[in-house]
Amino acid sequence: MVKLLKLIHHGNWPLALGLLALGIFISWLVSSAEERSKDENSTPTPRGPTKSANDTLLGAFQHTPAELPPPKQGLAALGKWKSALVLLAAAPMLALGVALAMHRGDGGHLHVVAVSANPEQDVRLWVDQARAVPTLHVSQHLAFPVSSGRHVVELRDAAMDESQRFIIDIREGDALLLSVHPDLCAVQIDMSTLTYGRPTRSTPTVMGGVDVRTLPVVARFIDPAVPVDIPQDTYLSFQEMPDALEPGRTASLLTPLPCSLARDDRSIWVAARQLFPGLDDAAQRVGYTEEDPTRSEVTAMDNGQLLDLFQRQRP
Repeated sequence: MVKLLKLIHHGNWPLALGLLALGIFISWLVSSAEERSKDENSTPTPRGPTKSANDTLLGAFQHTPAELPPPKQGLAALGKWKSALVLLAAAPMLALGVALAMHRGDGGHLHVVAVSANPEQDVRLWVDQARAVPTLHVSQHLAFPVSSGRHVVELRDAAMDESQRFIIDIREGDALLLSVHPDLCAVQIDMSTLTYGRPTRSTPTVMGGVDVRTLPVVARFIDPAVPVDIPQDTYLSFQEMPDALEPGRTASLLTPLPCSLARDDRSIWVAARQLFPGLDDAAQRVGYTEEDPTRSEVTAMDNGQLLDLFQRQRP
């Protein structure tokens, strides 16, 4: 009952009614099975006088078959019809509840990378006009739990001059990054080499066995009005990154940058190195140079260009 009230409170009344209908249906099936079992296995009660070894007045109080009241077949049939009508009326809601139960879960999380120096106090998130409370705060990163379904979300960072408004359809397990400003985009940077010492020439090419070194910009998300589906093995702060990587795994940093600096991968890499001095130190330590191409540039190279790049990048 508490679970149903919680679903209704969060606006999931179709799911709550569907689950309630499902419970009624199961209860009816169980009751029907028990009644059939009693009818099949029980011994009928004897009717009329019974023989006794003693001559008593017991027989005087026994009913003959003619004296017993007839079974109430009409009322029993009416009860069955009522049950059938109830089930018929509940069937659509039952189907809806089952479908919703299959496709809706406990929800996901909305993530924010704040610009403000005091994120937990200066960042405000409202879901359907209700103030949301973060369940995670690491450095500038805040995470807010949100139930499944369509929501109107408003986000404001006190360091920004305006708020952002989103209409989001949350599914189970979603992890979405929201921009705190219309001019803040998001970029994904591969940290596998910079932090964990993976080989710098780790970008495969169309030539088998010829891997080259490219600038570590994996992706850029240039529409601040669209929530970013956070990729796997991607973190929103340096503090959340693991101490070591398991074999076959990677690690990326998803960070906001002004959209004016996110024109292409090369401008993003320059801006990121300026924003995070540690990235510049790591880049120099592992051998990145200004001549290294972007991943899109490598995709456009022919075999001769790839072989030339491979030779030039040799230690």
